[in-house]
Amino acid sequence: MLSAALNRVLEITQTGMGNVQLAESGRLRMVRHSGLAREFTSYFAFVDQQTTSCAQAAEQRRQVTVRDVATEDVFDEGSRQVILRAGSRGCHSVPLVNRAGVAIGMVSSHHERPLPGFSPAQLRVLETSGVMVGRWLSRHRRTVVLDALAHLHTAATAQR
Repeated sequence: MLSAALNRVLEITQTGMGNVQLAESGRLRMVRHSGLAREFTSYFAFVDQQTTSCAQAAEQRRQVTVRDVATEDVFDEGSRQVILRAGSRGCHSVPLVNRAGVAIGMVSSHHERPLPGFSPAQLRVLETSGVMVGRWLSRHRRTVVLDALAHLHTAATAQR
């Protein structure tokens, strides 16, 4: 599902570069990526500072568009340089939100040229995708925990 979500966002935003991150212990962990250099994926394997568009989108629970990575003040200088070396001049982050509206993940697209922005229709589709994937992810996590608890219960009662 996460690969499909990444592919869908890349299709809508018309690029081949992007990544998926999951929120874990107050930071974002990269779990999928496409078209990004090793330096980028290593540097952003874990994001716990608010000096990236993905972290800001997660905190604000809304999409964040960076039209020009080189000139906007969204990033700290280290992050900016890694992003530029990866060939990205623009980026867009879409939060994956659960039913409570909490960002539990992020899908970001990266673009070779500065972004003019997206149409209202594109932004609506991206937001809907973020909500759908976030709800699926939340259900999936809950199901995994419930299955594990059921297994432990079965194992414990079988030993009596």
